[in-house]
Amino acid sequence: MAPLFNTSDFTLFTQYSGKTIHQEPNAQVPLRDLYDKLGQIIEELIKRNYNCEIKKNPLKQAGPGTMKYAEYHWSRIYPKQQNVYEGCKNKIFFVIGTSELGVNIHIDSYSSKGFNCNNVANRIKKDTWCNIPPQDASKCSCDDFADKVENYIKSNWKQFNQFGKEFDITECINELNKMESDNIKSLLLGNYNLILTGAPGTGKTYLAKKIAEEMGAEWKLVQFHPSYDYTDFVEGLRPIKKGDTLGFERKDGVFKKFCKDALLNNDHLITGLTNEEWKKEIRKEYQEVYTEIQNGELKYIPVDRVKTGGNTKKVFIKDNKWGLTTGEPRGRGNQGELPKLEYFDILVDKNLKTKEDFERYKEENGSINLRSLGINENGTDTRNIMLYLVDRILKRTRNYVFIIDEINRGEISKIFGELFYSIDPGYRGEKGRVDTQYQNLIPKDENDSDFDSTNPDVFRNGFYVPENVYIIGTMNDIDRSVESMDFAMRRRFAWKEITAKSRQSMLDENDAWGSYGKPSPNIIEEIKTRMDNLNAAIIDEYNYGTVLSNKDKIGLTKAYQIGAAYFLKYALYKDLENPFEKLWTNHLEGLLREYLRGKTNIDEKIKRLHQAYKVTTTH
Repeated sequence: MAPLFNTSDFTLFTQYSGKTIHQEPNAQVPLRDLYDKLGQIIEELIKRNYNCEIKKNPLKQAGPGTMKYAEYHWSRIYPKQQNVYEGCKNKIFFVIGTSELGVNIHIDSYSSKGFNCNNVANRIKKDTWCNIPPQDASKCSCDDFADKVENYIKSNWKQFNQFGKEFDITECINELNKMESDNIKSLLLGNYNLILTGAPGTGKTYLAKKIAEEMGAEWKLVQFHPSYDYTDFVEGLRPIKKGDTLGFERKDGVFKKFCKDALLNNDHLITGLTNEEWKKEIRKEYQEVYTEIQNGELKYIPVDRVKTGGNTKKVFIKDNKWGLTTGEPRGRGNQGELPKLEYFDILVDKNLKTKEDFERYKEENGSINLRSLGINENGTDTRNIMLYLVDRILKRTRNYVFIIDEINRGEISKIFGELFYSIDPGYRGEKGRVDTQYQNLIPKDENDSDFDSTNPDVFRNGFYVPENVYIIGTMNDIDRSVESMDFAMRRRFAWKEITAKSRQSMLDENDAWGSYGKPSPNIIEEIKTRMDNLNAAIIDEYNYGTVLSNKDKIGLTKAYQIGAAYFLKYALYKDLENPFEKLWTNHLEGLLREYLRGKTNIDEKIKRLHQAYKVTTTH
């Protein structure tokens, strides 16, 4: 495609900007043409489902009757995601603009509506500024520029939401939380074993449970302690009484039983579901497919379903539209809107879910006429997409997440025993099979008198950790028992540091506050400010207005910063007088004194930490 701009276009800004329309009346036509070229990029972005706003003309207002030509032309571009767009509208946005320096793409805020950048926002804006100089811009077509904008948004999506966080935009904060969760989920899915480590009270256990729930996984939590051992975790002999006789019997430990459940209980997703349960599964899968379309991960349904006129057709997806074609569609063609969810409900109610269901229906009725079922649009597409969704559901494997709280407090080698081998990410599944210490006590076949042929032990030939079992451990990295984690165990886990700042978002989540109820937004903001100031003081980055000598500094690292879980205790005192002081006296001061044990001038340092904690503005 032909280039959109000429290098001479950008010299017009140097020639005319700042001059009035009365001084240079002939400049209106070439500048209007230049501005319309920017408008073409915006039109293409609108076709790609972006929400955009562009100025009406290349002039700026400079007082009554002075109408001067602008130094640059620009347009606002909002994110595609509807919820983020609504949260950011008239607050923050992406910008594409032209000036004498070429074409620029950047992040900005609506300062004229009071959304002025603070230092952090200005730094984000500066660090993500992208400029395409005239010589490079003159080689790009309109589609090229639209592609560059899309790539810029994708590459700077996290920075955009960090920018929005500085303006307290809830949707941006939620996106950052989702990115954090997605990152941790990717680590877990890629490594099978993950340890969340960091300062106390950062919500590591809460986060582990949340990740398991977001994965749709069954999960179980145990807490290690010094007396926890192999018999608790894997298997061991337990006393039993049969009549008047006392004896011992091999019993599965909590982890081995969990692994059995992971092997035996996967079929519950696809057998015995009621129609209402099927509808929920279809809706869930439909939303996942739609998300994959939005992210550009799914271009077409990769299963040939329909033959017409001798040509095999596929359901392709373009511009968020479905359509049947023998090849990838060049335009929208016969593509229509996504089939409505209510259409899938109709098929479920008619017990039309699998390919076999449709074949049975055709035999009974002579043909498949979806119009007779009330599906008047995209009937064939609806059937094909239904089959695709059901295929995905049938192939889905339920994940199981085993959460070990305080993993470092147990004697790891004693608890895991020979499982050091089988929990290794490279030996998940049957290839990691090991004989446990009590393997000889498990009935193996009919030659064993205790063998149950109707319900044989799935691990009778050796134990292994199923491929759908994931392990999350949590630990405080200032805990004195950290050293009990030997290197053989450490290398089998991925490690993720959870900082106090990164999990401050807990304070915004309703369920984190439990039955006490979440405080008002103003109180939440004050808690965050006090938390930030205290944590800055802990690592000697708080500005007291004076320079402290080395001997007067607190001298702690970020591993000692106070996590949000401690500040949730505000809810205990919210209806009492001076709740923040009660939080300090009953929960924070004692912890900080413990951290400072062995240091000099503890009382003076506690006073300074308290001073920072009491400040309710960002310092």
